[in-house]
Amino acid sequence: MNIRRLALGAAFGIRSRTGFLAVVALLTLGCAGRALLVRDDLTAKDLGALVDSDSARGLLADLLAHRSVTAPDIVQEAGTNANADQPALRERTRLRELSQKVSLDFAALSFARAISADGMSHAVQASFYRFLQDGVADAELSLRRPGAFPYTVLFAPSWMYRSHPETGADFAYQRRVLDRLGVVNRLIASRQDASVEENAAAIAAAVRAETRDGKGLILVSASKSGAEAALALSRVLAPEETAPVVAWINIVGALGGSPLADTALRPPTSWVARSVFWLRGWDWASMVSMATEASHERLRGARMPESIAVVNLVAVPLSGTVGATVFWGYKILRRHGPNDGAVLLADTVWPGGINVVVLGPDHLFAPRENDAHSLAMLRTIAVAIQLHRLPSEPAALVGSRKGMAIGIDEDGVSRAR
Repeated sequence: MNIRRLALGAAFGIRSRTGFLAVVALLTLGCAGRALLVRDDLTAKDLGALVDSDSARGLLADLLAHRSVTAPDIVQEAGTNANADQPALRERTRLRELSQKVSLDFAALSFARAISADGMSHAVQASFYRFLQDGVADAELSLRRPGAFPYTVLFAPSWMYRSHPETGADFAYQRRVLDRLGVVNRLIASRQDASVEENAAAIAAAVRAETRDGKGLILVSASKSGAEAALALSRVLAPEETAPVVAWINIVGALGGSPLADTALRPPTSWVARSVFWLRGWDWASMVSMATEASHERLRGARMPESIAVVNLVAVPLSGTVGATVFWGYKILRRHGPNDGAVLLADTVWPGGINVVVLGPDHLFAPRENDAHSLAMLRTIAVAIQLHRLPSEPAALVGSRKGMAIGIDEDGVSRAR
């Protein structure tokens, strides 16, 4: 204990104090926290208190009013099978420039508008907000109906989920909700401090081990395990081995690593960070695997099987909603552009996936004890899977030149009619 205190005390005496604090926060981040969702009933004064410029306030009001249907600032390529290194590498530069030219919040909101503008994302996003309005009892009734959620859910826990279960990185609350609903689910026994590559192998093994009982598999990941899931599905598993997987739910995924990890790997911060890892018995390889260059190279050119519906759950915090836990990370990452306090927003999205954007929360995304939110998300996932199986003509998804309309029935399942 005395050695640990000396190490921690030394950290605050070096010039990289804020860098060290951000790295410590990164080590304790999971997939869950108490999210601050920006409501659509706020006054203009309320909105102004959340953002850093008049331009951002106007864009936020526009997004909340659901008026914007195009994305002139940033364009995301369509196609679930898009390369993993696009568009993140290109958009990081454009978002950083936009944040410098206008403001950080304006750039973040422009990104939110861009990735939710396609027809499929728009339809799924609308269903999520609609489901949030339902009562918990009605939502549970919908999910208990035959065929409403015929899937087995595999959870890939996030970084340090055993050391810091209080963050929700072990998905304990979500698993209890599924148990209550009678939905089969399992936690993948990955190592909490392993490298991305090692845990990708563990995820792949878990997928292979599932029995072929006719139920589709849904893989859920968060933060660091997002990079692990992406690697497992796109590279480690053979295409035929991914056949049972109907969806990958990527929650605030650190697909491109984090500049905070880059900070931790450079002296003098690395001296303290390595000491903390040694004292806690953690594997330093996990930090090395989260470096941004290594992370982008690992997934360069990777392609997701067309049969898998990718759902990106993207948290977009504003300067007035960032929580204390990730404050230092958010402050350091500002110079890189829009971020959630741990990773850059452009690096959280698998290109061509279905995007569900939640305005307000930071990297500590999903509320741990919010039944309404969790049930709405389950119903939204069911909608996304059904939409993914339909023809991909964008016009059909928004209600249509070709005469097809998408209806979301009371079960939370989408049907073409």
